[in-house]
Amino acid sequence: MARALDWLEERVGYRGWARGWSEEQVQGGARWRYTLGPTLVYLFVQQVALGILLASYYSPSATDAWASTAYLNDQVTGGWFLRGLHHHGMSAMVVVAVLHTIQVVLAGAYKRPRELNWWTGLALGGIVLGFSITGYTLPWDQNAYWSVVVRAGIVTSVPGGEWSQQLLQGGRELGNLTLTRFYALHVFVLPLLLVGLLWAHVRLRRRHGVTPPAGLSEEALVRTREPLWPRQVFMNVVAMTICGGALLAATISSHGAPLMAPADPASNYMARPEWFFLGLFQLLKYFNGPLRLVGAALIPGAAAVFLLVLPFLDRAPTRRLRSRVGALSGVAALMTGLVTLTALAVAEDAGKESYAAGVAAAQKDAARARELALAGVGPRGGVAVWENDPEFQALALFQEHCATCHTLRGKGGEEAPSFDDWGSRAWMAAFLRAPNEKRFYGGTKAHHTMEPLSAEDLPEEELMAAVEYVLSLRGDEAGALDAGLVKRGQALWEEKLECSGCHEVEAGKEGTGPTLAGHGSRAWLERMIVDPTAVDLYGEGAEMPKFGAKLSAAEISTLAGLIAVERADTL
Repeated sequence: MARALDWLEERVGYRGWARGWSEEQVQGGARWRYTLGPTLVYLFVQQVALGILLASYYSPSATDAWASTAYLNDQVTGGWFLRGLHHHGMSAMVVVAVLHTIQVVLAGAYKRPRELNWWTGLALGGIVLGFSITGYTLPWDQNAYWSVVVRAGIVTSVPGGEWSQQLLQGGRELGNLTLTRFYALHVFVLPLLLVGLLWAHVRLRRRHGVTPPAGLSEEALVRTREPLWPRQVFMNVVAMTICGGALLAATISSHGAPLMAPADPASNYMARPEWFFLGLFQLLKYFNGPLRLVGAALIPGAAAVFLLVLPFLDRAPTRRLRSRVGALSGVAALMTGLVTLTALAVAEDAGKESYAAGVAAAQKDAARARELALAGVGPRGGVAVWENDPEFQALALFQEHCATCHTLRGKGGEEAPSFDDWGSRAWMAAFLRAPNEKRFYGGTKAHHTMEPLSAEDLPEEELMAAVEYVLSLRGDEAGALDAGLVKRGQALWEEKLECSGCHEVEAGKEGTGPTLAGHGSRAWLERMIVDPTAVDLYGEGAEMPKFGAKLSAAEISTLAGLIAVERADTL
């Protein structure tokens, strides 16, 4: 081992380089507050290593991004852990960067001759936010897509914003170029900028040294000065370990990073930006119309300018806190405003039932989409995962063969009965009251001769008893029934109602109207689809075409099941 190290020393001279670092003097002695900068470097290195691993599975295209992320997250061993660690590591970088900035401000480390250290540090903070924005987009799920939409709306409200928006997203519409440009920024441009600025920042820090406590005299600084190794290095390692442990705990407790359903431009998704942009999101709520420019650009721009010129605004002769009240008050006001706006945004969302319902629906969709993705995602990618859903296939079948005449879930034609709530108690009661309403049999002639049962003819209690009896004729698929109502309804059928003149209630018997035995059951629906002209259905007067020769038995069963399920929760 020693010979190998000697060989490396002869060619690289690493010992001199390492000695230069370890012997660097820390004025005022080793301190925990100096650990924030090294912790940021550790987080960046970890993010790079994790990013390389993730990139080996990721496909940066609008069709494959979500599917590749879902595959990594749910099917690759440990994939959820790698992705979760990378996700929480980004948030940790933001937190540590903010803490480091506060520590620099409190120490007065932006004052002469450290202005360039301050500016490169602010630029590094901006790049950290850039990493978050671009990385947040890469899964191309609902969160990613709609967050880009929200940010695009903010960008376009400032002068030149429309041009900037189109440059970033590759045109007027979000799509493949949007994703590839964000990917290029995330894995190539921003890392190169960060490495360059980090090198400059570290070089400047080594030139000027750490900023010692302002209260120490020159004699005290000399007396307490010590090399970086071993105490400060030990503190740095401890800080990094604590940060790494917190990331592990956050990753395991949350089981990685969230992944919503694939991006769907046609959906109504309640988008929110990343947590550290919630303050700006809340600020924009107070500025509408022409004033939007104030919240989107003027106030954030003024805050950025304030931080940039802080070294010149702070004219105090020393770095002592008492002499810098004005500058510190400005920074404190800025941080207080940001925290307050963020808290208001969180509180408002917590108090909105509509938002909570939207989040619950989105999480349900996400869980279902990821479950379906286990079977693979079609070549169209993204929303094509829904094609794995039997319900999706049933709806597609309905759209192709039935939607011209029938309505389902509010969509379709009006020439035949609507299947929204079809066959439920409420549906049947309304039908008996007004059988000729268009929603029941549309433009067909099937029930134009059926007389409505008014409240005078049949009071509400008797109506519900009749409904319960007709439902009982459906058999096992009728669900839980009220035996007393069924018995009363049967008596009404036999003694008061005149329905038996057209409808038989025993299977196999023919009437002028459809036989009600099994009416509305899945088997009955299948028979209707195959041949509605059967003598115990609608006979020769049926206006619905026969599908027995057009659809397979499986397709007929699928359609019947879809219609039956629509009323399952109402029985």
